[in-house]
Amino acid sequence: MKKTYLMLLLGLVGFVSGCTNEDGSEGSTPSGNPGEIRLVFSGSGESEEYTKAIASDSENKIGNLKVYLFGAPKADAVDSEYEYVETWTMTDAAPGAGQFVLQPSGSSWTASIKPNEKKGLPYLTLVCVANQDKPFNADGTEMTALDAVATDATGAITTHGTTLAAFKAAYTAKLAPDGIIKTPLVMTGTGTTKISGSVSKVAITLKRMVARFDIDNTTATSQLTITSVAMGQGRPNGSLFGATLANVADPTDPASGLITYADVNFKGENANQGTLESAVYVYPNLSTDLSYLIIKGTYKSPSTGEQIPVTYNIPVVKTPAEAKPTDPANYIAIDANSRYKLRITDVTESNIYSTFEVEDWTSGGGVIIKPENAKPEFKEFSGTDQPTVITGEYYRTADAGTFNIVMTSTGELECSRSLVTKAGEIDWLTVGNVTKEQKDGLTITTFPVTITGATGKRPVSLTFINQAASYDPDLQRTLTFVGPEATPVLSEVVKGHSEGNSVDLAAPTAPKATMVNAVGSYVSVSLFCVDGIADITSPTGYSVTEVATEGFTTTYRVAITDASTAADGTTIDFKNKAADANKVTLTIEHKKASQPKIVANDNGSYTNSPYNDGTIGGTAGAVTADMYLIDGSTIYVKATCTESVAAGAVKVDALAGVTVAEETAAPGIFKIEIPAAASLTAGTAVAVTFKNATDETVTSTLEITPKSAKPTVSLADSNPTSVTDNNDGSYTIDATALSTNTFTLTVTAPTGAGIADLSTPFTGGGWLKLSDTNAGETSIDAGGNQVYTFTGGDTAGESGDVTLTFTNTVSDGGDLTVTLKKKI
Repeated sequence: MKKTYLMLLLGLVGFVSGCTNEDGSEGSTPSGNPGEIRLVFSGSGESEEYTKAIASDSENKIGNLKVYLFGAPKADAVDSEYEYVETWTMTDAAPGAGQFVLQPSGSSWTASIKPNEKKGLPYLTLVCVANQDKPFNADGTEMTALDAVATDATGAITTHGTTLAAFKAAYTAKLAPDGIIKTPLVMTGTGTTKISGSVSKVAITLKRMVARFDIDNTTATSQLTITSVAMGQGRPNGSLFGATLANVADPTDPASGLITYADVNFKGENANQGTLESAVYVYPNLSTDLSYLIIKGTYKSPSTGEQIPVTYNIPVVKTPAEAKPTDPANYIAIDANSRYKLRITDVTESNIYSTFEVEDWTSGGGVIIKPENAKPEFKEFSGTDQPTVITGEYYRTADAGTFNIVMTSTGELECSRSLVTKAGEIDWLTVGNVTKEQKDGLTITTFPVTITGATGKRPVSLTFINQAASYDPDLQRTLTFVGPEATPVLSEVVKGHSEGNSVDLAAPTAPKATMVNAVGSYVSVSLFCVDGIADITSPTGYSVTEVATEGFTTTYRVAITDASTAADGTTIDFKNKAADANKVTLTIEHKKASQPKIVANDNGSYTNSPYNDGTIGGTAGAVTADMYLIDGSTIYVKATCTESVAAGAVKVDALAGVTVAEETAAPGIFKIEIPAAASLTAGTAVAVTFKNATDETVTSTLEITPKSAKPTVSLADSNPTSVTDNNDGSYTIDATALSTNTFTLTVTAPTGAGIADLSTPFTGGGWLKLSDTNAGETSIDAGGNQVYTFTGGDTAGESGDVTLTFTNTVSDGGDLTVTLKKKI
């Protein structure tokens, strides 16, 4: 039987690379958390060709996804040098440790993970396996658990882990005797990156691990109604990473390990009415397996019209080029991620006449020929100061010098220059006049580059565009350059400190932080370093925490966690991750406690005793105040420190006789009270000591002078000598002298006082009376006085004492008794 076969198998790329930054990200550096890796998964099996939609939704579905991380010490490490680090697993719930959420993004998916970096293993290969929970060995047994690598503080490996080479021997699970391959389909993809202080972006294309067969049959013309399809002498499982399959000596031997797949019902849209897509899925094989499709159904006899049950075994073969009609067809290998179409052209009861077509199986594009003028290719560097590769198309330059970039392309090139980040200096790298030549049908273009002061500058990208090609970014080549490993630059975060703390950048290479030595006290600083900041060991009593990363700037919070062990003068080194000898050291000095400041109370909710005016004298550190000696006499003052306005920031000691308490509802407001006036002596000062709670040796004092509230009496200096002060509250008066003279007494009442009346006291003492022109009042206002003028009385023969009693307005303030005696 003569058959013709059309082969059009388009290989798929397993990893789509782009212009990467120094941290492995594409294009401009996104913001996010330091060490974060953002994954972008292309539609399952997307190739570099532009092809129209072929795959169904179920064939693109990602039901579950695991990302296996392998680390290596260098960018050019081979699979045997990459060792297993950890696994991340997709979840539909809120992600926990080691989990991520897969988000749709157009025709792709995105996810973010933050690996646990192993010291000394900054280069990562991310191995993604979709729709298969566990890896298996080729014989169908489950792979043993992966061993994780361990390193010490220097980055040396202390425990070796499973290598990437060993993991790439993994297979899918074996089909059961009655099993069939169903969607979602097993897919794999890999990507590489380097962990840095910035966010990395990795693009990964997932590739299906099975092949698909479409069957084109129209019953109306072929008289064949297909009811099921299967594969004979097929592989029971498939390699996840394209491992070389073992050859089978005799594929017809039941012990060969090859199997006959279970029948798959032939149904769905267009079944037996055109092309039924995805009729059956099979694992890749070798051409020596002699695999064949098994087609079952009924054939309508052209002579009797009877539906006859039929089974056809159709070898998966192709006809060699220049073959003669008598030459046999050759079996072909079935490849992963390829689409095979069986086109049935004619059928008899014993034979099927058909052709095989092998096509691309993608999720987007039509088989359109890519433009002849494709992406420019980097050929080499030349000149005296050539850059060195960091990773991919990311290079490090000298601080100053020149070199050439030599590019090849199918047309003339133009070059554009851009910063990797939004802002920064770009002119440290300039491109001069280019030269070009034609050779072997290609244009060779040399771009002269000059470097000036590259150290500490942001990376610059050069994008090379083939003028004869599409301006699609996929057809452009981008090289990114950064200067030598620089010392990180430290800056202060505005409003990033707790109260009382500060950062001094007067000497940028020797910054200082002044911190209150208290738990929770903190300062915030930002470090700019293109290469990222190395791991930081927190000093005893302190914590150093990454807060955020924006581009190449990482923000840290330095906090005191234990005030008793946090040493004054501690230093913290922020080191360039690529060259830890380049570092900036932050010195922490403890803030010296401030002297408590004592001022008058400004809180209207708290008022002094009405007789105390609360006047504050002296200075803020040595204050004076007067208080009347009355039980419960009270004044309020405000005492604060610059470190804190919280309750307890200022402590207080007071001598006996005075109580001092901070108001709970108004921290910093202190009530000063004399509970018992008898415990103090008027005019004898007492001191209240206010102390800074962070250092109680730093103090301020309030000196209180107690004042008597008792009314007082005084004899005017101008009074005649006929009046004698007995110094016991009594006066002796020579009445004979009063016929022509008067005398005055002044009564002063600090808190106010009063006398019942000014007539009764003269009963029996008519030898004396108050002057009609200045008799005085019975009431004395607080802080005021009354002047009483006396003259000779109308009854000279009487000699009784005149007793004047002035009662204090304030209870317990003390009263005044004045006794006037007639000299006999």
